[in-house]
Amino acid sequence: MALRGHPSIPAATRDRIVAVAGRIGYRRDEVFSALSNRRSRAVGSRYVPRMAYVANRSPEEGFFDRPHNRMLVEGARKQAETLGYQFELLFVDKGHHDSATLYRHLKNEGISGLIIGAFEPARRTFELNWSEFCVVKVDSRHMPPPVTFVSTDQVAGVRVAFQRMKALGYKRIGLAIGIEDEESTDDMHLSGFLLERSTSPTSASVPPLLFPRGANQTVAVPLLRKWISEYDVDSVICNWTNIRPMLGSAGYRCPEDIACACLCLRRRNRSVAGVVSNMGLVGERVAGLLATLMRTERRGIPELATATLVNGIWNDGATAPLRK
Repeated sequence: MALRGHPSIPAATRDRIVAVAGRIGYRRDEVFSALSNRRSRAVGSRYVPRMAYVANRSPEEGFFDRPHNRMLVEGARKQAETLGYQFELLFVDKGHHDSATLYRHLKNEGISGLIIGAFEPARRTFELNWSEFCVVKVDSRHMPPPVTFVSTDQVAGVRVAFQRMKALGYKRIGLAIGIEDEESTDDMHLSGFLLERSTSPTSASVPPLLFPRGANQTVAVPLLRKWISEYDVDSVICNWTNIRPMLGSAGYRCPEDIACACLCLRRRNRSVAGVVSNMGLVGERVAGLLATLMRTERRGIPELATATLVNGIWNDGATAPLRK
């Protein structure tokens, strides 16, 4: 019970047992642990395993204002509760947790499974003794630990958007993306764009536009206006949901002057072309993977971390009509 973080074991006792186990080289049998855990649930044990979703943007800083955050958490919570786990949403940010208080909370509450939920670069991170926890990530590839992660397939999303825009008759296709998004996904958007651009000579001279760290619409719009003018862009692929009003603020009519496609649509929408990103499904997948790790007691950093990529679905919309 101590080695699996059961909350009824006092912290001091648990630490002594863990120390002795390490000293004698004890390793739990993963298959036996999984079977034992299943049996304990079958006979009506009152202990309910717990997992936590940890984010580094607090509600006070606009966590719930970002649609992808809401969809990820809702998907993860739904799957966790379906599988019989209690689910808690925690924040590493000003006025919430740091590494020390987060560790105490996790141990005191008997939480042994963690989802590092789409951590944003240049914001707070945290360090734990990873060997005590089962850990998976949503994106967050810029920060340790190197564990299994789940993500939308940004490479495939950009590629299908580029191909669809090309099929609709657009030739000067550009990608506008936040540099923070590239850091957290290991340049997956850029990879997809450069692969497609290499097959399209007329788009080869359109370089990607990278919005700087912390950029808001006020900062991004002038950069967008200059980039479109300088490179004669006729269509924009962007992962910002407000790309259409941004084009309007830059002085362009959409789609009359320039077309656009959004890479992170929440649902099918006839008014906006782009990729429905299935963030809710990403949340479900990451909670399901974490539950598997917890059942088999696979804690710490794996020797070989896997990646699960969830495909999006192209959506035709008014912002990218067939070009005459």
